Amino acid sequence: MKSLISLVLISLSFCASAELIHHKMRPGRLHSSGELTIQIIEQRQNDFDAEIKYTIKPKPLVPVPSEYRQGTFIATMPIEYLSELGYQQLSDSGPTINQGATLEHLGLEDIGPYTDSHHVKLVPESSKWELEAWYHPEVSSTGWTQLALEMQVPIFGRYKVYSDLID
Repeated sequence: MKSLISLVLISLSFCASAELIHHKMRPGRLHSSGELTIQIIEQRQNDFDAEIKYTIKPKPLVPVPSEYRQGTFIATMPIEYLSELGYQQLSDSGPTINQGATLEHLGLEDIGPYTDSHHVKLVPESSKWELEAWYHPEVSSTGWTQLALEMQVPIFGRYKVYSDLID
């Protein structure tokens, strides 16, 4: 039965997978702006890879090394998270581990016009970065209307940037 559900989800989400969604970064302590794109780059029977590319524009006179001004992360998620059902199940069952990464449901929040967005946190085994995502079924591709990306930046330590969907 689970295989059948996965197959249906793959079929229904195939069109959405190729869509690129764009986010604009909010200004932060070390940066004035930035952009982020999200695209599902591969779908398998049990999971999918979402590629997250970012570019950050540091504030004047802030010595952010060039390798931290742009980058790419791959978030591997169970295929169930291409629909709201997966997020509802995560909310009911509690934190889970997928390919060494911990995925946790942090509650429902209203994000702009998107009411009851699922707030989840993904922490890969390496802990080099952490990703918080707010999922809403009305958003294409991954459904992520807002992201918070936290990474380790030399000199400054852990640094978190927030991005919002550009409609």
